Amino acid sequence: MPKGVKIAFAAVGMSTALLIAFAVVTTTSRPAMATPAIAKKTGQSCAKCHTAAPTLNNYGKKYKEGQKK
Repeated sequence: MPKGVKIAFAAVGMSTALLIAFAVVTTTSRPAMATPAIAKKTGQSCAKCHTAAPTLNNYGKKYKEGQKK
């Protein structure tokens, strides 16, 4: 097999590997989670406002609405 063909196959293989790696990283990564700054500020646990982060429970929604005023 000519040297140029081997290089072309290597480039295609590398491109495929990079594409697969990119697809895995972008489809399996999780969104950023909230920091516990408000929990530290208020002295409450994160569970006071969140059922499963970043989803707010009713208390968390009311607290957030109060903060916007």
